[in-house]
Amino acid sequence: MFKFNAQVSDAVKKTAKPLENISYAESSHIGAGGEQSKIYNQFKKVSKIATNDELYYFAMNGSNALKLYSGKELFKRNDKRFLDVYTLYSKKPLKMEYVLGCTTDSKNIAEFLKDEVSAAPQYISLRDQLLKNNKRDEVGKTQLRQIKEMGYGKLTEEDVRLVKKDLEKIDQKQN
Repeated sequence: MFKFNAQVSDAVKKTAKPLENISYAESSHIGAGGEQSKIYNQFKKVSKIATNDELYYFAMNGSNALKLYSGKELFKRNDKRFLDVYTLYSKKPLKMEYVLGCTTDSKNIAEFLKDEVSAAPQYISLRDQLLKNNKRDEVGKTQLRQIKEMGYGKLTEEDVRLVKKDLEKIDQKQN
């Protein structure tokens, strides 16, 4: 268990409590049947009410699940402190497991954060194409809703390009 900073509101503390001892993370859907992840869904509740400051606190001080999810969320919100989170876990690697569908991967949090940055342009491109298409069918509407639920409502491809450049600089300093 970790101590909460006084800057984290009671509502966010209460919502994050089920995640405070979780040492791994999961994608939105897991298992062979694609069941919804309870861990991921709990974090989505946290992210809906948490400020960027609260997410930054969790990214630096939370359980492994909170560190990873909060770091990813800071990226999606285009918060520059995402780079601080990435730098920390690049300098001081923290290995954890991540369940993606029915497979489990184990690597450093910084690598998982970089994976999120690498995947972002695909979501943003699809979102932008769906928004341009005025005659959205139900499938298109569902895809757009899911992309926004994933946190890709406002991030732009230019935002991602800038973050990628900064990550390269951080990686070069490490080597």
